[in-house]
Amino acid sequence: MHDFVGRLIDDSYEKLFLDDMPIEISDGGEFKSYSELLEQCNKQLTDSNKEKVLVIKVGEMFDVIVINEITKKLQENFVDKKFILLVDDYRKLDLDFPLIESMAGWATVIQHAKEHDGEEMDSFKQINNHQRNKLFLSRNNKGKEHRIEWVKFLEDNDFKEKGFVSEGWNGFFLEHLNDDFIETVETFEQIGYNNNNQRYPSRDDKSLMSFYNDVFCEIVTSSECKENQFYGCFDSEKEWRPFLFCVIPQIIIFANYDEYLREQGFDLFDDVLDTSFYKIENLEIKFDIIKNNLEIIEKDLVVNGKFREDIWIRLKENQNNLFKGWSQFFYKKIGEINNV
Repeated sequence: MHDFVGRLIDDSYEKLFLDDMPIEISDGGEFKSYSELLEQCNKQLTDSNKEKVLVIKVGEMFDVIVINEITKKLQENFVDKKFILLVDDYRKLDLDFPLIESMAGWATVIQHAKEHDGEEMDSFKQINNHQRNKLFLSRNNKGKEHRIEWVKFLEDNDFKEKGFVSEGWNGFFLEHLNDDFIETVETFEQIGYNNNNQRYPSRDDKSLMSFYNDVFCEIVTSSECKENQFYGCFDSEKEWRPFLFCVIPQIIIFANYDEYLREQGFDLFDDVLDTSFYKIENLEIKFDIIKNNLEIIEKDLVVNGKFREDIWIRLKENQNNLFKGWSQFFYKKIGEINNV
Protein backbone atom coordinates (compact mmCIF):
# COMPACT_ATOMS: atom_id res chain seq x y z
CA MET A 1 0.00 0.00 0.00
CA HIS A 2 2.81 2.44 0.78
CA ASP A 3 4.02 2.21 -2.84
CA PHE A 4 0.69 3.65 -4.01
CA VAL A 5 0.82 6.39 -1.41
CA GLY A 6 4.46 7.07 -2.22
CA ARG A 7 3.74 7.57 -5.92
CA LEU A 8 1.43 10.46 -5.06
CA ILE A 9 4.21 12.34 -3.29
CA ASP A 10 6.66 14.30 -5.42
CA ASP A 11 10.36 13.44 -5.58
CA SER A 12 11.45 16.48 -3.60
CA TYR A 13 10.99 14.26 -0.53
CA GLU A 14 13.35 11.51 0.57
CA LYS A 15 10.99 8.67 1.50
CA LEU A 16 11.78 6.34 4.37
CA PHE A 17 9.42 3.38 4.06
CA LEU A 18 9.50 1.84 7.53
CA ASP A 19 7.29 -1.03 6.28
CA ASP A 20 10.32 -2.29 4.35
CA MET A 21 12.68 -2.10 7.31
CA PRO A 22 13.17 -4.44 10.26
CA ILE A 23 11.50 -3.49 13.53
CA GLU A 24 11.78 -6.02 16.36
CA ILE A 25 8.65 -6.39 18.45
CA SER A 26 8.36 -8.39 21.64
CA ASP A 27 5.41 -10.65 22.43
CA GLY A 28 3.93 -7.86 24.49
CA GLY A 29 3.99 -5.47 21.56
CA GLU A 30 6.85 -3.24 22.75
CA PHE A 31 9.68 -2.33 20.42
CA LYS A 32 12.87 -4.00 21.70
CA SER A 33 15.50 -2.66 19.35
CA TYR A 34 15.80 0.14 16.81
CA SER A 35 19.42 -0.54 15.94
CA GLU A 36 19.01 -2.25 12.58
CA LEU A 37 16.18 0.04 11.58
CA LEU A 38 18.14 3.17 12.46
CA GLU A 39 21.19 1.84 10.65
CA GLN A 40 19.20 1.47 7.42
CA CYS A 41 17.57 4.88 7.81
CA ASN A 42 20.88 6.58 8.55
CA LYS A 43 22.47 4.98 5.48
CA GLN A 44 19.63 6.08 3.20
CA LEU A 45 19.71 9.64 4.51
CA THR A 46 23.51 9.86 4.30
CA ASP A 47 23.26 9.00 0.61
CA SER A 48 20.53 11.59 0.00
CA ASN A 49 20.94 15.31 -0.64
CA LYS A 50 17.24 16.06 -0.21
CA GLU A 51 16.29 18.41 2.60
CA LYS A 52 12.79 17.07 3.23
CA VAL A 53 12.29 13.56 4.61
CA LEU A 54 8.96 11.75 4.70
CA VAL A 55 8.90 8.96 7.30
CA ILE A 56 6.21 6.54 6.07
CA LYS A 57 4.55 3.84 8.17
CA VAL A 58 1.34 2.68 6.55
CA GLY A 59 -0.66 -0.26 7.84
CA GLU A 60 -2.21 -1.77 10.93
CA MET A 61 -0.77 -2.39 14.39
CA PHE A 62 1.95 0.13 15.12
CA ASP A 63 2.55 2.90 17.60
CA VAL A 64 2.89 6.38 16.13
CA ILE A 65 4.56 7.52 19.36
CA VAL A 66 7.35 5.03 18.69
CA ILE A 67 7.65 6.29 15.11
CA ASN A 68 8.00 9.80 16.54
CA GLU A 69 10.83 8.62 18.84
CA ILE A 70 12.64 6.92 15.95
CA THR A 71 12.40 10.13 13.95
CA LYS A 72 13.80 12.16 16.86
CA LYS A 73 16.92 9.98 16.81
CA LEU A 74 17.25 10.55 13.06
CA GLN A 75 16.86 14.30 13.52
CA GLU A 76 19.83 14.29 15.91
CA ASN A 77 22.02 12.91 13.12
CA PHE A 78 20.57 15.07 10.34
CA VAL A 79 19.85 18.43 11.93
CA ASP A 80 19.51 20.26 8.59
CA LYS A 81 16.78 18.02 7.28
CA LYS A 82 13.05 18.60 7.76
CA PHE A 83 11.18 15.46 8.86
CA ILE A 84 7.48 14.81 8.26
CA LEU A 85 5.52 11.75 9.38
CA LEU A 86 3.08 9.96 7.08
CA VAL A 87 1.18 7.39 9.15
CA ASP A 88 -2.17 5.63 9.50
CA ASP A 89 -3.42 7.38 12.62
CA TYR A 90 -6.26 9.88 12.54
CA ARG A 91 -5.91 11.17 16.13
CA LYS A 92 -4.88 14.76 16.80
CA LEU A 93 -1.56 14.08 18.50
CA ASP A 94 1.01 16.47 19.94
CA LEU A 95 4.18 15.18 18.26
CA ASP A 96 7.63 16.59 17.59
CA PHE A 97 7.10 16.57 13.83
CA PRO A 98 4.34 17.57 11.40
CA LEU A 99 2.04 14.63 10.66
CA ILE A 100 -0.02 13.65 7.64
CA GLU A 101 -2.67 10.96 8.00
CA SER A 102 -1.93 8.65 5.08
CA MET A 103 -5.56 7.66 4.45
CA ALA A 104 -4.13 4.47 2.95
CA GLY A 105 -7.39 2.58 3.45
CA TRP A 106 -9.16 5.17 1.33
CA ALA A 107 -6.44 4.90 -1.31
CA THR A 108 -6.56 1.08 -1.23
CA VAL A 109 -10.25 0.99 -2.12
CA ILE A 110 -9.68 3.31 -5.08
CA GLN A 111 -6.64 1.33 -6.24
CA HIS A 112 -8.49 -2.00 -6.07
CA ALA A 113 -11.48 -0.56 -7.90
CA LYS A 114 -9.23 0.60 -10.73
CA GLU A 115 -7.36 -2.70 -10.86
CA HIS A 116 -10.54 -4.73 -11.26
CA ASP A 117 -12.74 -2.31 -13.18
CA GLY A 118 -10.42 -0.07 -15.20
CA GLU A 119 -9.18 3.44 -14.62
CA GLU A 120 -12.64 5.04 -14.90
CA MET A 121 -14.28 2.61 -12.41
CA ASP A 122 -17.47 2.68 -14.48
CA SER A 123 -19.11 -0.35 -12.85
CA PHE A 124 -19.03 1.44 -9.51
CA LYS A 125 -20.06 4.84 -10.85
CA GLN A 126 -23.05 3.29 -12.63
CA ILE A 127 -24.53 1.77 -9.46
CA ASN A 128 -28.14 2.99 -9.40
CA ASN A 129 -31.09 3.12 -7.06
CA HIS A 130 -32.73 -0.24 -7.65
CA GLN A 131 -34.74 -2.69 -5.56
CA ARG A 132 -32.82 -4.51 -2.83
CA ASN A 133 -33.76 -7.60 -0.84
CA LYS A 134 -31.65 -7.49 2.33
CA LEU A 135 -31.35 -4.79 4.95
CA PHE A 136 -27.63 -4.97 5.63
CA LEU A 137 -24.28 -6.58 4.93
CA SER A 138 -21.83 -7.59 7.68
CA ARG A 139 -18.50 -9.09 6.61
CA ASN A 140 -16.52 -10.67 9.44
CA ASN A 141 -13.30 -12.56 8.82
CA LYS A 142 -10.97 -13.11 11.78
CA GLY A 143 -12.71 -14.04 15.00
CA LYS A 144 -12.05 -10.97 17.11
CA GLU A 145 -14.08 -10.20 20.22
CA HIS A 146 -16.21 -7.38 18.79
CA ARG A 147 -17.02 -9.39 15.66
CA ILE A 148 -18.00 -12.55 17.53
CA GLU A 149 -20.11 -10.49 19.95
CA TRP A 150 -21.77 -8.64 17.05
CA VAL A 151 -22.82 -11.85 15.30
CA LYS A 152 -24.06 -13.26 18.61
CA PHE A 153 -26.04 -10.04 19.16
CA LEU A 154 -27.69 -10.45 15.75
CA GLU A 155 -28.61 -14.05 16.55
CA ASP A 156 -29.95 -13.22 20.02
CA ASN A 157 -32.14 -10.47 18.56
CA ASP A 158 -33.41 -12.53 15.60
CA PHE A 159 -31.83 -10.00 13.26
CA LYS A 160 -29.28 -12.11 11.42
CA GLU A 161 -31.65 -13.21 8.65
CA LYS A 162 -32.23 -9.60 7.66
CA GLY A 163 -28.70 -9.38 6.27
CA PHE A 164 -25.79 -11.11 4.61
CA VAL A 165 -23.48 -12.07 7.49
CA SER A 166 -20.13 -13.85 7.12
CA GLU A 167 -18.22 -15.54 9.96
CA GLY A 168 -14.63 -16.31 9.01
CA TRP A 169 -13.92 -18.04 12.33
CA ASN A 170 -16.61 -20.57 11.43
CA GLY A 171 -15.23 -21.02 7.91
CA PHE A 172 -18.12 -19.13 6.29
CA PHE A 173 -17.61 -16.29 3.82
CA LEU A 174 -20.07 -14.54 1.56
CA GLU A 175 -18.49 -16.22 -1.43
CA HIS A 176 -19.91 -19.52 -0.22
CA LEU A 177 -23.29 -18.26 -1.39
CA ASN A 178 -22.02 -18.15 -4.98
CA ASP A 179 -22.34 -21.30 -7.09
CA ASP A 180 -19.07 -20.47 -8.84
CA PHE A 181 -17.23 -20.63 -5.54
CA ILE A 182 -18.80 -23.93 -4.46
CA GLU A 183 -17.57 -25.51 -7.69
CA THR A 184 -13.96 -24.67 -6.81
CA VAL A 185 -13.87 -26.56 -3.50
CA GLU A 186 -13.54 -30.34 -3.30
CA THR A 187 -13.81 -30.91 0.44
CA PHE A 188 -15.24 -29.07 3.43
CA GLU A 189 -11.71 -28.45 4.71
CA GLN A 190 -10.97 -26.39 1.61
CA ILE A 191 -13.77 -23.94 2.25
CA GLY A 192 -12.20 -20.51 2.61
CA TYR A 193 -9.73 -21.13 -0.23
CA ASN A 194 -10.13 -21.06 -4.00
CA ASN A 195 -8.51 -23.45 -6.46
CA ASN A 196 -5.32 -21.37 -6.45
CA ASN A 197 -5.14 -21.88 -2.69
CA GLN A 198 -5.83 -18.19 -2.09
CA ARG A 199 -7.76 -17.21 1.01
CA TYR A 200 -11.26 -15.82 0.66
CA PRO A 201 -12.71 -13.29 0.79
CA SER A 202 -10.97 -11.78 -2.20
CA ARG A 203 -9.95 -8.14 -2.28
CA ASP A 204 -11.59 -7.94 -5.70
CA ASP A 205 -14.34 -5.53 -4.68
CA LYS A 206 -16.08 -5.98 -8.02
CA SER A 207 -16.71 -9.66 -7.23
CA LEU A 208 -18.65 -8.57 -4.12
CA MET A 209 -20.82 -6.08 -5.96
CA SER A 210 -23.83 -8.40 -6.11
CA PHE A 211 -23.96 -8.47 -2.30
CA TYR A 212 -23.56 -4.72 -1.86
CA ASN A 213 -26.12 -4.07 -4.58
CA ASP A 214 -28.69 -6.08 -2.62
CA VAL A 215 -28.44 -4.22 0.72
CA PHE A 216 -29.09 -0.75 2.15
CA CYS A 217 -26.41 -0.63 4.84
CA GLU A 218 -23.05 -2.14 5.73
CA ILE A 219 -22.09 -2.82 9.33
CA VAL A 220 -18.30 -2.64 9.18
CA THR A 221 -16.55 -4.53 11.97
CA SER A 222 -13.08 -3.00 11.80
CA SER A 223 -9.80 -4.74 12.56
CA GLU A 224 -9.83 -3.21 16.06
CA CYS A 225 -12.27 -1.05 17.99
CA LYS A 226 -10.51 -0.26 21.27
CA GLU A 227 -7.40 1.84 21.70
CA ASN A 228 -4.31 -0.05 22.84
CA GLN A 229 -1.03 1.28 24.22
CA PHE A 230 0.90 -0.55 21.50
CA TYR A 231 -0.83 0.82 18.42
CA GLY A 232 -2.73 3.87 17.33
CA CYS A 233 -6.13 4.47 15.78
CA PHE A 234 -5.98 3.20 12.22
CA ASP A 235 -8.43 2.18 9.54
CA SER A 236 -8.19 -0.09 6.48
CA GLU A 237 -9.99 -0.54 3.18
CA LYS A 238 -13.03 -1.98 5.02
CA GLU A 239 -14.23 1.35 6.38
CA TRP A 240 -14.36 2.93 2.90
CA ARG A 241 -16.30 0.25 1.01
CA PRO A 242 -19.77 1.54 2.02
CA PHE A 243 -18.94 4.80 0.25
CA LEU A 244 -17.69 2.96 -2.85
CA PHE A 245 -20.88 0.87 -3.11
CA CYS A 246 -23.36 3.63 -2.17
CA VAL A 247 -24.75 2.10 1.01
CA ILE A 248 -25.22 3.64 4.45
CA PRO A 249 -22.19 3.09 6.73
CA GLN A 250 -22.33 1.93 10.35
CA ILE A 251 -18.74 1.38 11.46
CA ILE A 252 -17.63 -0.41 14.63
CA ILE A 253 -14.18 1.08 15.17
CA PHE A 254 -12.14 3.29 17.52
CA ALA A 255 -13.97 6.13 19.23
CA ASN A 256 -14.55 9.39 17.35
CA TYR A 257 -13.89 7.97 13.89
CA ASP A 258 -17.06 9.76 12.77
CA GLU A 259 -15.36 13.13 13.32
CA TYR A 260 -12.52 12.07 11.03
CA LEU A 261 -14.97 11.13 8.26
CA ARG A 262 -16.94 14.36 8.56
CA GLU A 263 -13.75 16.42 8.32
CA GLN A 264 -13.18 14.83 4.93
CA GLY A 265 -16.64 15.65 3.68
CA PHE A 266 -18.54 12.38 4.17
CA ASP A 267 -22.22 12.31 5.08
CA LEU A 268 -23.04 9.98 7.99
CA PHE A 269 -26.77 10.82 7.95
CA ASP A 270 -26.71 12.40 11.39
CA ASP A 271 -30.07 14.05 10.75
CA VAL A 272 -31.89 10.71 10.42
CA LEU A 273 -29.69 8.22 12.31
CA ASP A 274 -28.15 8.12 15.79
CA THR A 275 -24.38 8.32 15.34
CA SER A 276 -23.65 8.60 19.06
CA PHE A 277 -22.44 4.97 19.00
CA TYR A 278 -19.13 6.24 17.57
CA LYS A 279 -18.42 7.79 20.99
CA ILE A 280 -19.31 4.66 22.98
CA GLU A 281 -16.91 1.83 23.84
CA ASN A 282 -19.47 -0.45 25.51
CA LEU A 283 -20.30 -2.99 22.81
CA GLU A 284 -23.79 -3.83 24.05
CA ILE A 285 -24.87 -0.18 23.98
CA LYS A 286 -23.14 0.37 20.65
CA PHE A 287 -24.89 -2.64 19.10
CA ASP A 288 -28.32 -1.55 20.40
CA ILE A 289 -27.95 1.85 18.74
CA ILE A 290 -26.87 0.28 15.44
CA LYS A 291 -29.84 -2.11 15.56
CA ASN A 292 -32.17 0.85 16.12
CA ASN A 293 -30.55 2.61 13.16
CA LEU A 294 -31.15 -0.45 10.98
CA GLU A 295 -34.81 -0.37 11.96
CA ILE A 296 -34.98 3.34 11.04
CA ILE A 297 -33.39 2.62 7.66
CA GLU A 298 -35.91 -0.15 7.00
CA LYS A 299 -38.92 1.89 8.13
CA ASP A 300 -38.11 5.45 7.04
CA LEU A 301 -35.32 5.52 4.45
CA VAL A 302 -36.59 2.83 2.11
CA VAL A 303 -39.63 3.15 -0.18
CA ASN A 304 -40.90 0.22 -2.25
CA GLY A 305 -37.66 -1.70 -1.85
CA LYS A 306 -35.46 1.22 -2.94
CA PHE A 307 -33.63 4.02 -1.15
CA ARG A 308 -35.70 7.13 -0.65
CA GLU A 309 -34.62 9.42 -3.47
CA ASP A 310 -33.15 12.16 -1.25
CA ILE A 311 -31.11 9.53 0.60
CA TRP A 312 -29.87 8.07 -2.68
CA ILE A 313 -28.64 11.48 -3.85
CA ARG A 314 -26.59 11.79 -0.66
CA LEU A 315 -25.12 8.30 -1.10
CA LYS A 316 -23.98 9.17 -4.62
CA GLU A 317 -22.43 12.37 -3.27
CA ASN A 318 -20.46 10.25 -0.77
CA GLN A 319 -19.22 8.05 -3.61
CA ASN A 320 -18.20 11.09 -5.64
CA ASN A 321 -16.30 12.43 -2.64
CA LEU A 322 -14.54 9.07 -2.29
CA PHE A 323 -13.32 9.24 -5.89
CA LYS A 324 -12.33 12.89 -5.99
CA GLY A 325 -11.63 13.89 -2.42
CA TRP A 326 -8.66 11.72 -1.46
CA SER A 327 -5.89 13.30 -3.52
CA GLN A 328 -7.32 16.81 -2.97
CA PHE A 329 -7.36 16.35 0.79
CA PHE A 330 -3.96 14.66 0.80
CA TYR A 331 -2.18 17.34 -1.24
CA LYS A 332 -3.86 20.07 0.77
CA LYS A 333 -2.31 18.63 3.93
CA ILE A 334 1.10 18.39 2.27
CA GLY A 335 0.77 22.03 1.22
CA GLU A 336 -0.06 23.04 4.76
CA ILE A 337 2.97 21.21 6.11
CA ASN A 338 5.27 22.72 3.48
CA ASN A 339 4.25 26.14 4.77
CA VAL A 340 5.13 25.31 8.39
